[in-house]
Amino acid sequence: MAVLKIGKKGNRKGGFITGASVMVFLIIFFGILHVAVAARFDYSDYAEFLNRYVVEQRKIKDFTLNVVDYAGIQKSLKEPGSLYENILKQFEDFDPGTIQNREDEIAFWINAYNIGAIKMIMDHYPVDSIRSTNVNWLKNPWNKKIITIGKDAYSLGQLEHEILIGNYGEPLIHFGIVCASLSCPELSKQVYEGSNLIGHLEKQARLFLKDPKKGLRIDRERGEVYFSQIFKFDKKTFPNGAQDAVSLIIRFVKSTRDREYLRSGAYKVKYLDYDWSLNTLQNPE
Repeated sequence: MAVLKIGKKGNRKGGFITGASVMVFLIIFFGILHVAVAARFDYSDYAEFLNRYVVEQRKIKDFTLNVVDYAGIQKSLKEPGSLYENILKQFEDFDPGTIQNREDEIAFWINAYNIGAIKMIMDHYPVDSIRSTNVNWLKNPWNKKIITIGKDAYSLGQLEHEILIGNYGEPLIHFGIVCASLSCPELSKQVYEGSNLIGHLEKQARLFLKDPKKGLRIDRERGEVYFSQIFKFDKKTFPNGAQDAVSLIIRFVKSTRDREYLRSGAYKVKYLDYDWSLNTLQNPE
């Protein structure tokens, strides 16, 4: 085993190195270490991907929503170095442990979930739903390992429940993650970033909850309020379903009258039908 020795006068003789050399080595070493710790995910390719393949405000059935050009993504795979493949490689090579703060972490995992859901479709395309038997014969794709991040494979269920909900407990994430379905919240054309995370999620919450087809519908005549089933799916955050989500929801309801009615609880809680049909550009009416 080699022994590093420093000469008294800082000169180099027979295996000795100068104190100045050690100092330079330490400066370089800790400089490299700092760069590694401060690493950030480069979202430039992801931003271009969303801009190219997410198409805004298309009509499918009774829904008007942002859709994904899955056929366009598939076509791009015929050429080497596609945006889609580059993004997946970036996630595979990136160590999420190098992210420095909570908001950047949450943004990273939301982006990972959304590209993971797209990958679930692309791995089996063409399919008409993420719950297609071609994806999983039990129609339950959530536990299927789908995306590699930092050399570890994750399922959508892990990303949502173990990481985003389990580690951060931020209910707003439900308005950002999109499981490739019509009844999901809107797929944003912008990547999520820590610097504007909460504002971005709040914008998506308002957009989702103003949609009576999939977000929130109030029927005073019948004394019923219809909520999205996303508030029923997350048992940890909302153990009593939509009743536990009212305090969150009213933050994004514009009408004072509607907010007061929701707060009163003087209504029957109902849930909107959840349409798992694919959010695809190729099947608009």
